Parts: sequence; C-alpha cells; structure tokens
Amino acid sequence: MYLPEGYAPLFVDGTPEPIGAVTGPVAGVLSGLAAARPDGFALPAGDLQRALDAAVERLLAAGLCPPPRGEAIGVLAGRDGAELARVDRAAAEPLGLLVRKVCLVGHVDGTPRRVWLARRATGQRTAPGLLDTTVAGGVPAGATPDETLREEAREEASLTPERLREARPAARLDRLSPGPDGLSREDLLVWDLAMTPDERPAPRDDEIAGFEPWLLPDLARALVVARDFKPGAAIVLRDALARWGAASGG
Repeated sequence: MYLPEGYAPLFVDGTPEPIGAVTGPVAGVLSGLAAARPDGFALPAGDLQRALDAAVERLLAAGLCPPPRGEAIGVLAGRDGAELARVDRAAAEPLGLLVRKVCLVGHVDGTPRRVWLARRATGQRTAPGLLDTTVAGGVPAGATPDETLREEAREEASLTPERLREARPAARLDRLSPGPDGLSREDLLVWDLAMTPDERPAPRDDEIAGFEPWLLPDLARALVVARDFKPGAAIVLRDALARWGAASGG
C-alpha cells in the first residue's frame, strides 16, 4: 500500500496487508495498544475490538479524532477482505482505515448527455454545499454494497429498488489523500443508471439540498479544477467522462 510521507502502516497481527496508516502523534497515543515493529505498528488480533475501542477513546481525549458520528464501519482486512472489527466512522481518517463507498451516476442520454448531480446540504458535516454523484454513501458495518446502494438511493434520490435493477456496475476506483484528521482512504464502487428525460431524482432526507442536471461539456470544464465537488465525486465523474469519451469536454 502506497503511503504519503509521515504515515506508518497499521497492521493486525497475522495479516499481511495493513488495515490503516497513522501519523507519529496518533502512533504515540496508541502506545501500549499497538506494538511497534520495523514495518509499522500492529494491533493484537485476539483482542482487536477492545484495542480499537480503547484507541478511539484515547484519540478523542487527545483531540486527534473528530466527534463520533454514530455510524459504525467495518475494519477491513484489505480491499476485498473480511470485516475484522467495527469502529465509529469518525475514526477512519485518524487510523487511516479504508472506507468502502457506493456511488451511482444517473445520466440522460442525448447530444450531449446529461448527468444528475446532487448538491449536498450546507448543514452537512462533510463537504457541505458541494456537488456529489446522483447517489453516494458509505457502506456501514455488516451491510453489503448492494444493500447500501438501495438504501441510499431511496433516501437521497427517491429511486426504488425496482428502478435500481437497471443500474450497471461501471467502475471500482481508489482514493487516497491526507486530510485534516488523518489519511482518507476510499474504495469507490460505481454504478451507472440510464434515466429517462422526464425522470428527476428527489431527496427524501436532509442530506441533499437538491439535484442539478449538468451537460457533459460543462461538467468536463468544471472538473478541471473541481473546487465545487466532493473529492471522491470528482474522481468518479472524471472516470465516467473518460468512459463516455468526453474527458476533454467533447
């Protein structure tokens, strides 16, 4: 796993692939919970959940973790690995844990093609007011990507499970970036959904302020800098443009 400078791998004893990555200050807080070794740090496999719970408590007390979000994610043994334990999603960046996410790109075919983008509510804790894919959400602990996609599509865009049967897997992308709270690592699972000209997604919760139809040439130009986009969404949408042969705005 590639890591930016200043991060050390975080392992679980007996697993060949790191589960995360930590900075020096975080590693210091984990002293006594994670053992130092030449290639990084390792948490105990036999008591992993207890060690992670204690780690999050210490990080919160030290001001190295944002307030809990009340959403548990699975601690994964690699990109396709099993769930080893669970932590609050707020601890993902401080511990450099991989967060699996689902993304749906709803598009209307035509010349040029249009894409429905979600505008996140300004009161959101992450990426307030920024543009996102038609549907997006993290896979919670114990859930599958398909289950998460159905739930997020219903809540965020009023798309029914029957409608989602027409969605097609389109890509699987990685995002890794240092963030304000640590290392952000995302496993982005992407679906495309062809929508009819008279369809319009509609939010059913307060996470999404509304939806905007974007022509592909306009989207391609906006993604050159992408200040108005959630970082993961920008990666997904650039990939969609490349798949559709519109990466340069054509």
